[in-house]
Amino acid sequence: MISTRFALHVLLLLLFATAAAPMSAHAQVAAPPAATVETGDINGAPFRIDVPAEWNKGLVMYAHGYSTVPVALDNPSMRMLREVFLSRGFAFALSAYSGQGWAVKEGIEDTEALRRYFVAKHGKPAETYIAGHSMGGHITIATIERYPDAYQGALPMCGPLGQAVDFFNNTAFDMLVTFEALFPGTIGSPYEPSASTSGKVTAVIGAQPEGVARYAQRYSRAADQLPGTLAFFQVIMGELKQRAGGEPFDNRNRIYGGFGDDVALNRTVKRYTANPAAREYVLLYASPTGRTSDPVLAIHTTSDPIVLGSDVTAYDRSAALAGTSDLFVARFVPAVGHCNFTAAQTGAAFDALRAWARDGKKPAAGEQK
Repeated sequence: MISTRFALHVLLLLLFATAAAPMSAHAQVAAPPAATVETGDINGAPFRIDVPAEWNKGLVMYAHGYSTVPVALDNPSMRMLREVFLSRGFAFALSAYSGQGWAVKEGIEDTEALRRYFVAKHGKPAETYIAGHSMGGHITIATIERYPDAYQGALPMCGPLGQAVDFFNNTAFDMLVTFEALFPGTIGSPYEPSASTSGKVTAVIGAQPEGVARYAQRYSRAADQLPGTLAFFQVIMGELKQRAGGEPFDNRNRIYGGFGDDVALNRTVKRYTANPAAREYVLLYASPTGRTSDPVLAIHTTSDPIVLGSDVTAYDRSAALAGTSDLFVARFVPAVGHCNFTAAQTGAAFDALRAWARDGKKPAAGEQK
């Protein structure tokens, strides 16, 4: 079992961080017109809809990231994010999903159910966009591919945009099994989360800094990012095993390299055999194809310990194979942390996406200001 403290640690790791600029206590600011707020439940999925007083008839559907506990629909980070879109005249709607964890299936279905509910109540919006952070970015790309006629564009942020099975197998799973092989007794099973994982990894960093530094470089992370990252990945692996009904990942044919003594590593690393049905579940939720008819603008930080830039630009390869490269642009934000965007950076990205969808002004790849 995972302790409450450990679960909270994992939740805090996943929630994207933004900071609002402080306002002078003497500043006089007129209160904006009040938005209308509706909360409710659709098929077991709590939702919230905000419609600004001066609504421009646009809608942003939002997909939240991974969490092992129900997401609060009105926490400070969510309010800051919501204001980015409400201040531009857009209604903002999000579902808390009917399930937790790697709830991509629920996220796709519950977000679409909420969008249809919104249309039935408020009429068809003049334009609709889908946006999401982390796992929500993965849901965003899957949604724009499945429901292209419902949207004008997509804004996936800090999410893995390639096949989920590759992201987890080649990143999270491989990181766990190779760390255990190099530093025995730290991870144990990749599928059995432990409240002691983070502490054990931290201890190894202090005892064997050179070996850990080589390992961290192999996976394009900083050594001090490893305790939280590996503990979090272990939580996901355990939850995915339960969700998929078996172990989804396989490394029998993996020949590991770049660790120093690769011969020793490949002899000692534990080999796992995937359950075919479990692996198929992860493939199904989801395997983006690149087949989209709407603009997709992705943004990502340059030092993300959970999702690497290569996990985002994996969609570039899919788009090239599908012949849709002209509809995908990835931009970077020079920042450390998972989903660590400011409200201004998020707003600028959304403005660029809107200009692309409305006027055909494709944004240039590069830095997101």
